[in-house]
Amino acid sequence: MEPIARNIIQTLEGQNLISRTDIVNGSTVFLMGRQRNRFFVFKQLHGRSFFIKQAHEGEAGTFESVTTEAKIYQAVATKPAFAHLCSVMPRLLHFDPTTASMTLELITDAEDLGTKSRRIGQITPTQAAQMGVIAAHYHDIPRSEIADLGIAFEEKPHWIFRLNEEPSPLSSLKGRSKASAEIIDMIMAQPDLGKCLERSKKNWNSQCLIHADFKWENFLCVSPNENNEDETLKILDWERADIGDPAWDVGCGLAAFVIHRAMKAPVIDGETFDMRQSFAEMRAFWDGYISKGTMTGQDLETFCAKSIDMMAARLLVAAYEHCYGVDSAPPLAIALVQLAKMLSGSQAYDVYGKILLQTSRRAA
Repeated sequence: MEPIARNIIQTLEGQNLISRTDIVNGSTVFLMGRQRNRFFVFKQLHGRSFFIKQAHEGEAGTFESVTTEAKIYQAVATKPAFAHLCSVMPRLLHFDPTTASMTLELITDAEDLGTKSRRIGQITPTQAAQMGVIAAHYHDIPRSEIADLGIAFEEKPHWIFRLNEEPSPLSSLKGRSKASAEIIDMIMAQPDLGKCLERSKKNWNSQCLIHADFKWENFLCVSPNENNEDETLKILDWERADIGDPAWDVGCGLAAFVIHRAMKAPVIDGETFDMRQSFAEMRAFWDGYISKGTMTGQDLETFCAKSIDMMAARLLVAAYEHCYGVDSAPPLAIALVQLAKMLSGSQAYDVYGKILLQTSRRAA
């Protein structure tokens, strides 16, 4: 690890972000990890701290995804149409397009929302509302401004909506593990789920910038400072960003409350699990989102119904993700498929959507 640390230090010096004096005078912690990309944390007790993300040459698509993320951060720093996101995103300090390596400020006094929720319980309605407001802000950026970024967006629906496409993705999806194949077969065997996914694909409208990986783990909860009495949220990890349907981000946001409550329940049974236990936070998220928009009447009802369908689809994605590397689908994954089936039924909008709309109308 020492050569890698040395290279990172030299890189930061070359970017004029640290000096030899910083290294000598301050206590320094260096961490590294790997998911799709490489990432490094350079943390100083008495100086600036940094998060570095590098594309991995052995992973297809990572060069493009890190470049996409960096261009969005650059737009936030330089383009007036993106300026309102400065307060809710970390600051980009450097980007090397030849290696797809970007350096961000490291927000040290923070914890991701998923970790915090597991530590202290469900997130607060205030945090939920902040998530909704943040999504509404970047969904509202004019399409012409997005085009000026020079990003080759795919503009495709999520893979969960493309299970019946040709060439078929099913063999690849099932090849992850025996449990992955089990969950895919379970999804394909449910007519209501198939109709929901086909309906969502048909109604998909690539109209605005979407985060496309909208989950609690991609929000940092930042502790208050002397100028701020409340915790604030910052949104991270834009490498899956696309031009897409805003209902996908909203549906993913709604699904997050169910996923995290299910994860901490001692016994999970999708047939008896009560999603309404999360309604207070889900309503706060929905109202935060709607409060910054102009949708009313039938448009709002249509968007709500679409978001419920997207919520069901996100639960299916979460079920699949919980099957990586295991031989048998865990109870949580099976329960999430059952919950998605409930949301895809003909009565789902009456049970869940209308409750969200009632809250929106009272707020209006």
